[in-house]
Amino acid sequence: MFFCESFLYIKLFTNFVVIHYMPAYSCRGTIKIRMMKKIYFTLILSFFLLSVNGQSVFSDVTVVNGKVVFQQFVHIDQGLSIDQRYSLLYKWGKDNYTGNPLLSGIRFDDKNKSITVSSKIELLLPQNSNGVREKVVMNYRFDASVTNAGLSLVVRDINYQNSQSKGSSIFPKTFTAEDTITPSAISSSPQSEKEFRVNTQRSTLYFLNELYSDLSQIFSLN
Repeated sequence: MFFCESFLYIKLFTNFVVIHYMPAYSCRGTIKIRMMKKIYFTLILSFFLLSVNGQSVFSDVTVVNGKVVFQQFVHIDQGLSIDQRYSLLYKWGKDNYTGNPLLSGIRFDDKNKSITVSSKIELLLPQNSNGVREKVVMNYRFDASVTNAGLSLVVRDINYQNSQSKGSSIFPKTFTAEDTITPSAISSSPQSEKEFRVNTQRSTLYFLNELYSDLSQIFSLN
């Protein structure tokens, strides 16, 4: 009876999992116990996979030789040749940046199978304690290079322009990533500036993860 009550309790909360098994078995025997163990294992595995798939590749700010640099490797389906990979990368660069008014420059290196993009984007920051979502223009540069194993992505030369702080002495018109989003810059900032820097860091990491995701998808054969 104990196993029967427990089984019905689980069914009420996870009906989509248990409903296929409920009508066919009694409350006795080892089949019920094995089935419940299998359900528990399936749920735990599902939660684990969701957690892994939702993990961000850029989760913190790295500093190399005093400069903020983000580096990641994009794994590419090995069914694509290097020329095919570069062709896809070339098309992606043309489609997403050529003619974009925010583009500062783009260079295609056919010999080294790489592209270099200098551009900007307007970041909408998370809501601050005053209920305001500030807008910040981020300038950035990235290099995407095709290799035998995949794609190397390096993002650097990041700085910001806070258009909503005109006339304010808190932040200069243009401020670097090193002075804004690094752990040391945030921890040493006065309380009046800390929230802005934290929100700028969050929006920057979000954009970089979106960039990584976009690059990953163009090489998918599915």
